[in-house]
Amino acid sequence: MTNGVSQTMIEVHVPKLYPTLSEKDWFTIEKWHIAEGDIVQPSQLIVSIECAPGFYNIPAPPAVTQPHRVTRIHVQAGEPTHLGELILTLEPTH
Repeated sequence: MTNGVSQTMIEVHVPKLYPTLSEKDWFTIEKWHIAEGDIVQPSQLIVSIECAPGFYNIPAPPAVTQPHRVTRIHVQAGEPTHLGELILTLEPTH
């Protein structure tokens, strides 16, 4: 039954928010706008991240073209993270 599910899972990583950003830069997850078990729609706001120049609101990635369920939040609000780190895992709802 799980055959193919791993192929459709979406892993969300901290994106490159501006051109000079590097893996040495750290961010803080300011606020999750979703929770584990929630359904995320395409383009829905999912997280706010704080970094050196300010706050960034991050929507669902372009790969989310249909509703997806939040299966795991890997970095909690208030915790530090860095460029490329896995922060969220999503799975299709059907």
